[in-house]
Amino acid sequence: MYKPTKRAWIVGLSAGLIIAGAGANINAQAGQSYDSSNVGISNRVGEYIKSGKESDPVAKLTNGLASVSDSVVSKKKASEDEGIDLIDASLTDAKEYPQFKGRAVVTTEDNVNIRTKDNTDSEVVGTLARGGICLVKEIGKEWTKVASGSCEGYIANEFLAYGDDAGKWCDENGVGRTATVCTATLKVREDKDEKSDCLTLIPEGEAYYVYSVSGEWTEVSIDDDIRGFVRSEFVDVKYDNPRAISVEEQEEMDRIAQEEADKAWLKYLEEQEALEAEQSAQAEEDNQDQTEVAEADTDTETGIPEGEVESQQTADEPGVEGEAETETETETETAEETQEAETETETEEAAPEASEETEVAAPAGSTGVDLVNFALQFVGNPYVWGGTSLTNGADCSGFVQSVYAEFGYSLPRTADVQAGCGVEVSLSDLQPGDLLFYWDGYEIGHVAIYAGDGVVVHASNSRDGIKTSPFNYRTPCKACRIIGQ
Repeated sequence: MYKPTKRAWIVGLSAGLIIAGAGANINAQAGQSYDSSNVGISNRVGEYIKSGKESDPVAKLTNGLASVSDSVVSKKKASEDEGIDLIDASLTDAKEYPQFKGRAVVTTEDNVNIRTKDNTDSEVVGTLARGGICLVKEIGKEWTKVASGSCEGYIANEFLAYGDDAGKWCDENGVGRTATVCTATLKVREDKDEKSDCLTLIPEGEAYYVYSVSGEWTEVSIDDDIRGFVRSEFVDVKYDNPRAISVEEQEEMDRIAQEEADKAWLKYLEEQEALEAEQSAQAEEDNQDQTEVAEADTDTETGIPEGEVESQQTADEPGVEGEAETETETETETAEETQEAETETETEEAAPEASEETEVAAPAGSTGVDLVNFALQFVGNPYVWGGTSLTNGADCSGFVQSVYAEFGYSLPRTADVQAGCGVEVSLSDLQPGDLLFYWDGYEIGHVAIYAGDGVVVHASNSRDGIKTSPFNYRTPCKACRIIGQ
């Protein structure tokens, strides 16, 4: 009886363990959330690496996938025997500002250096600007090991704010934020109330500038004419912190900037040389005209027919010729001095204009595609309310008016009046060069040029300037065709 009983007891115990394990697994899958408190970082980092590692470690590593603060704690414990002093990783906790969990931001007034070692004598591998963000890898008593962009190295602790403190610093120091829509279509309302007027609809995946976040509502800017509220649960708000720039990247940027500056200077010198040659030629022409006029006046005063001045002049009348010559020379010298003064003034005035001139490709062709290609070269130029300059600043309707003027079309000044031009076309039949108009909740408040492939080019707002956007980045209400109607 002993052997069968023992055997049965072992079988029963094994079965119980198997059932208990299975139950635990079922319960874990059904009701347990895995986070840094119950899953080792190595497992989550492994999953992260399998899914595709980013070149910038700040971008996704700590975005809910892994917390480097866990590794800091483990390293602290593991390094006690090695005599390495590491500060408690709770500094990087971020309950109020989850985006900054395991991260830090630079709080200096200027750029801070990233060094190869934790001392000021070590080599600089890159720089991180004020408000720049980095991934925290180790926190020592005086230095923090960080990673940002393509750089990895050390920054002195005194230049950094960590975790929630980093988020608070960003709020207090005006670091910009963007809200990315994470639902199919989102309503932008006039007030923080679902019963308030809907100003427009914005699509999934588009990002908009954030003015404020207050609980359930986030205030966003769409264009110069719309600023409204969206439900916070339907947008992903991120701070626009810069990443580090490596020494090599900075050198390349400096090289390109120097090349552009050299080209601009050479162009300016060529323009000045051409201007001076033109002014010199004009001065000679003016002097010649003035000399001919003076000679004609002299001939009239003496009453001697033209061509006989020399033959009629006698030794008894030396003063007539001398006086005429003196008067002519005086007038000529005065004209030359006046011309030289005007030339100097024109040169001084032309210098700053030439240095500020932006190289712009002239319009080519006469189709809607030609107009779009011309308009796209101004992307990145500033937005200026009431402006019409394609290079120095324009608002939405001023941009459209100036672009079309280059192709011989005279359009009204404002978007609502421009909406009455040309021929109205269906939103499903858009062609490059068509004008798209947008409602601001009460009237037409914005206009853009359709560029094709579902994209528009437009002067958006003072932050973004002239830019491209999906044609439905807000709700279009009308389309008109000016070219090819």
